[in-house]
Amino acid sequence: MANSFRTRFGSLCIILTMAALSAKANDESVQPEQFNLNAFVKASVSILDGNAARVEAFLNKLKNKESTSICVCEILELQNNNSKYTNVAIFAEKTNKGNIGNGYKVAERTIAKEKKQMRSIYFDAVKINTKVAVASNCLSLYMKLKAEAPGLKLYDILDADKHY
Repeated sequence: MANSFRTRFGSLCIILTMAALSAKANDESVQPEQFNLNAFVKASVSILDGNAARVEAFLNKLKNKESTSICVCEILELQNNNSKYTNVAIFAEKTNKGNIGNGYKVAERTIAKEKKQMRSIYFDAVKINTKVAVASNCLSLYMKLKAEAPGLKLYDILDADKHY
């Protein structure tokens, strides 16, 4: 009985080891991926049998939409042992409830918490290249920044309204 248990346990260990050795994630490195909103919307609409004119009209409306939000963006340079990433944008969006200064502070604190998490888990160095704060939603800000700098990579749009 003990011998068959050892055989099964040994076989299980060998199988798990082989599976772990063959599993690799994206060239074995952690890196932010490029998100293209226009391509995402067009692909989503094409699946739902929409036409191109409606897609363009929707994207233009989204870009020019008036917002009651406050957005803070930091464009970062990230570095770990394997590689270095430049022009990585992280956003935090907060609903504007009349006190714009307080909204900016809350959004900045949300980004600071996320950067602290990034430093502790993924990256050895996180350096701020640019900081932007506007009274707009983060999606329209990202689209404007992306039009100016096509190499901009989106890390995340954080919701500063949530209390963690």
